[in-house]
Amino acid sequence: MRTWLERHREQQPYNGDWDPASVRSSWHSGLMYSRDPRGIEGSRPSALLSDRNFSSHSNNDGSHVSPYDEGRVDIGVDGLKVELIQGIDEASFKRVLSRALRATTGIHPDEPETEEDAHEMMRGGLQAALESQTLVFQVTGASRALTHQIVRTRKAAYHQQSQRATWYGDRPNQRWPESVFRAGSNVSDLWKQALVASWAAYKAACDAGVSYQDARYILPEGTTNYILCEYTVREFIAVFAYRGCSMFLWEMVQYAREARRIVIEAHPFLEPYIKISCEKPIKPCETCEGHGYYPTVNGKDQPCPDCYGVGDIHKCTFQGWESVEGQCDLPWAKQDNRTFLPAPRYRIGA
Repeated sequence: MRTWLERHREQQPYNGDWDPASVRSSWHSGLMYSRDPRGIEGSRPSALLSDRNFSSHSNNDGSHVSPYDEGRVDIGVDGLKVELIQGIDEASFKRVLSRALRATTGIHPDEPETEEDAHEMMRGGLQAALESQTLVFQVTGASRALTHQIVRTRKAAYHQQSQRATWYGDRPNQRWPESVFRAGSNVSDLWKQALVASWAAYKAACDAGVSYQDARYILPEGTTNYILCEYTVREFIAVFAYRGCSMFLWEMVQYAREARRIVIEAHPFLEPYIKISCEKPIKPCETCEGHGYYPTVNGKDQPCPDCYGVGDIHKCTFQGWESVEGQCDLPWAKQDNRTFLPAPRYRIGA
């Protein structure tokens, strides 16, 4: 065990009070409360905390019940589904792009449109016209961990299955990381017990008349739900350029890449423009003249070390604190090839 971990555990106020293995057979009683729980029962809460007038079993007519009360545990990205429920009107979109191109370059607006007009605006320039159409995705089987990350994109709109208005059921579906599933029975058994305990606690609270908005506090972050995500074309391109990167939460990456796949399937002309930021080349490689390989003294072609065998110069654009090597499989994902390298104090890993 690492020294810092031993030291941390020795310094905590609950040290010696709790053993993870003991959870299998008995409940830990050494929790520290901000108030004595014995004095709370029967006392009158403040008006703000009274928990009245919110959705609960007593005023739910059966309409506000999650469809995902199935006791299902999905591993990794199993069961994560992304659907494009609103695409773009290509003819209208290209017409707007063409007119916007004329307006911003001073060309006569009545000049005949060409197919190249749209591609010129997609490539660069003043791209406000890319906000004229909206893509809408429905994501089902998304964990709350994933949706917390999705909604961090501010230039988008969302409609998410509510844990406040909706009863999530006796055994709401969950998502577990692949790493936990493969960590062995010592870990997975504890996760199973914690999950079942959370289900039991949620059920008991709801059955006791606690509102859904208060009972939800005990549900795991892996609880799955559904969410609608609305992006302008411009914002979706920006979101994918960032979130399609392998260095983010695997569930987020799966969502972003699946969203891109179905957009390209519906609108192939967008394919060259929806890329991870590092996939956009800086320039052709001068060393191998764009070939990716060059002959060596023994006559065999070898990958060019300057472009990693791809023919163009790429830089790793990940902006986080972790090391990219070993996690990302793109050839240019090297610590010494990053546009941003954290100062040693802030790095996570090498």
